[in-house]
Amino acid sequence: MSEQEKNSISFVNELIDYSTLKTSAELLQRLEIILADFMICVASGNKLQARESLLKNDGSVGLAARLASHSAFEDRDDLDWSAVNHPGSVVFATSFAIALEYPKFRENFLKSALAGMRASASASHFFGPGHRKRWHITATAGTFGAVCAASAAIGLDSAKAQQALHLAGTNMGGIGQVSRELQGTPRFNRSAAAALGVASAFAAYEEMPAVKNLWLGDRGLFEVFDLAGVITEGGLIRDGISTVRVRTFPANGFIHSALFGTAKLAQENSGQLVNLNVEVNSGIFPILNDPEKERWWNIKENVASAWRSKNPMDLTAAPDVEKLTSVNGADIPLGTARISGSTTSGPFELFVTEAPGLNLFDPTETLWREEKWHSMIGEGYKDVVALASALISKDVSDITWSKIEKVLR
Repeated sequence: MSEQEKNSISFVNELIDYSTLKTSAELLQRLEIILADFMICVASGNKLQARESLLKNDGSVGLAARLASHSAFEDRDDLDWSAVNHPGSVVFATSFAIALEYPKFRENFLKSALAGMRASASASHFFGPGHRKRWHITATAGTFGAVCAASAAIGLDSAKAQQALHLAGTNMGGIGQVSRELQGTPRFNRSAAAALGVASAFAAYEEMPAVKNLWLGDRGLFEVFDLAGVITEGGLIRDGISTVRVRTFPANGFIHSALFGTAKLAQENSGQLVNLNVEVNSGIFPILNDPEKERWWNIKENVASAWRSKNPMDLTAAPDVEKLTSVNGADIPLGTARISGSTTSGPFELFVTEAPGLNLFDPTETLWREEKWHSMIGEGYKDVVALASALISKDVSDITWSKIEKVLR
């Protein structure tokens, strides 16, 4: 038996063993925050696109697709740089859709969310960088997250949970082209992954047959999707929550480190700006320097704004600073940024290796997060935070679920 085959067996067995889910106090506190962030993103998307929806009243599959799409409506859903994906938009859409449509499964909501986040992150690492270069990882690893979330939600036993995963694995997809064009299509990939996860678990519940050999051979997942299938960083499984960031700054996540570093340097360096140079990963740089893209994606305009305001949350246009700013691609990891330049007081330089948004309990990040939430749905964000807290504490009545439904649907 090959190493890949052994790993795939262990991988599936660990994903569907919900008795091993981690539930430390800190992990649940983090989950509470990212759940609230998801709900607020959906609520804001609902407000911005209030047109009639066929999906939201189309059962669990349709509702999961709708929630996944609207959580990413403004490109502000959560981000896991370790896995380079957006797990919550797919996983939580799945967990909430089933809970809202089938009240008898609501007691499994927390298990569903934990299982889904774990599966999404673990699959992303298991699939490997070769896979991520060609496929949209939020769609493919997200499908694993969604099907595990759905299986846990409806209480499938191990045999049927594996069957559901095999059903989902035979149909997952999401070409990487969506990450290059960036025309909003990643929203649909999130929707498709969530819908497939629900459909696969429901099909396994009804004992729909699935392939037995999902991984091996010239038509199996390893070959077709260029999967690594290796153990990395000492294990197959990630909890999927401790590495998730809340994106707060009002610009695309690929430039958040640049915004953070630029604002920090502007605060620390006196004198008039002479020049400002910002470097990000060369693979993503062309998208961030494309004049056809809207300002959300424009790194030069946004870092100039961050320098002027000294605040990454305030990106008011600063054309005079932009004239002194240059941006480039460099051989540095995704999510990092190198900033250099000078003022009349002297030179400065900073390499931001840790993107903001991970320290969820830091006072500054808390303020940024609350400012984001308020900008999206106003003072109502506080009620959503309370609902997320109730979900984590399992102090959820029918009235609470009615409030959650009003927020999400």
